[in-house]
Amino acid sequence: MKTHTKALIGAGIIAAATVGSFFAYLAHAETNDEATVDRPLKHRWAALGLSDDQKAQVKLILQKYKPTVQPLVEQLVTARRSMRDAIHSPTIDESAIRAQAAKVASLQADLAVQRAHVSHDIRAVLTADQIQTLQDMQAKADARFDGFRQRVAKSLADD
Repeated sequence: MKTHTKALIGAGIIAAATVGSFFAYLAHAETNDEATVDRPLKHRWAALGLSDDQKAQVKLILQKYKPTVQPLVEQLVTARRSMRDAIHSPTIDESAIRAQAAKVASLQADLAVQRAHVSHDIRAVLTADQIQTLQDMQAKADARFDGFRQRVAKSLADD
């Protein structure tokens, strides 16, 4: 397997885990257990300096989208597993793999639209300074991910 292919696979796994974490948070947003609800985003809320009112509004926004997002996440997990099974089948069925990849892509697009709605609604709750802080946090996360991707590529190249 070529080095860039290995790096792309590694990056894809990390991206899937990141998206999965966001939607796992959404799946638990309805619970009343503060420790469970706040844990995934608690450090971000602290960095943004969200007020208790803003935290409550964000939780309501996440709860609002849960009925739409949760079934899409479940469908995506099932579709990705089916695609994995098609890829690792003893015989290569290119049309089946392409059909499954198209289902995965369609579900990912649907989830991206939902994420855009969630993001839009949450940003309406934030101040301009908080939005800038959020953008700075995203830039730092992108830089960390790029560094990780480079380390994975180098590690795979060295093997």
